[in-house]
Amino acid sequence: MVALPHVAIAVLCGTTGGPATYGRRLVKALNSTGELRLSVLTDRPAWFAADANDHCEVVAVPMRGGIDRLRWQHHAIPKVLRALQPDVYHDTKNALPWRLRCRSVVTVHDLAYHTVPDSFGFASRLFLQRATHAAVRRADAIVVPSAATAQDLAHFYPSSASRTHVVLHGIDAHQPVATAQAEATAARLGLPNPYVLHVGTIQARKNVDLIIAAVRQLRSNGLPHRVLVVGRRGWLSERAFAEIERDETAHWLEHVSDDDLRVCYQNAAAFVSPSAYEGFGFAVADALAAGVPTVIANISSLPELCGEAAVRLSDLSSAAIAQALGALLGDEQRCRQLSQLGKARAAQFSWQACAEGHLRAYRSAMKTDVAKP
Repeated sequence: MVALPHVAIAVLCGTTGGPATYGRRLVKALNSTGELRLSVLTDRPAWFAADANDHCEVVAVPMRGGIDRLRWQHHAIPKVLRALQPDVYHDTKNALPWRLRCRSVVTVHDLAYHTVPDSFGFASRLFLQRATHAAVRRADAIVVPSAATAQDLAHFYPSSASRTHVVLHGIDAHQPVATAQAEATAARLGLPNPYVLHVGTIQARKNVDLIIAAVRQLRSNGLPHRVLVVGRRGWLSERAFAEIERDETAHWLEHVSDDDLRVCYQNAAAFVSPSAYEGFGFAVADALAAGVPTVIANISSLPELCGEAAVRLSDLSSAAIAQALGALLGDEQRCRQLSQLGKARAAQFSWQACAEGHLRAYRSAMKTDVAKP
């Protein structure tokens, strides 16, 4: 019997968000193919306990957060890899260890620290730029979640183009919550009614302040909607929180469970993402899957993700958001149309297809014999 290719995949889950979601879903999908022997290297082994079987082992690699990422990346991971001796090492979060004795694959989720550098703190921006530069230069294959990110990668790192694989993420189907349970959850969370939703880490490039200012303008014209903002405080979020705290226009929830988040989507009148940059856009994808009429920035990966299933902003301003939202919320037929289009669009993105794309990247990495710059 021919031995299955052995892939060690690192999934750093300490900070919730898109990369952690991607890593968890990808492991499950890869495991289901039966085409690999997997070793999952993670700081949250309990999250992968259900995936463990004869072809998938889970290896705990503790990480304390913050600067400890450097120890985790360049000392702890190489030590584990020396013991495992995999055919391929896949890092799912933009970086690679310095000392590698096997073929390597890296996922580059986005290049926001290049395209919108002012939305990052200096130390964070410097770390991400240097880590990505080193990883992209040394990787045998590079995975990106959108054609837009591939284009950015080729712009900033031209030598990466021949090794780059565009592999779209899957989108989880929305699981509706029963009406009585949804009403109880809404009451417990103090959700406004009606509301416009935004989900994601609150940081400068997400332009949460513009959403709140836009809805405040609409409220002054008689619209009853408020803004529900769900997400942790991130880099350079002062403008957003100045708007959140200004009056009752916005209601902020820092952390919610997955079940509660489903209710937040289900009850929303619309979803808005005026983000200045996204590599894929998981929160927008979840809105499409839930059938929430969606408004997006006409930038980076979002038009690629949504196709015709979302309203595209004319520019990134509160006036443009107010105009788009006002027209949408006043048009029930358009809302129903976008709801249907969103669900259909989301159904086109599967984790099975995502896993198959990664298998191609792994095979490519194992065949690589060209010297990298």
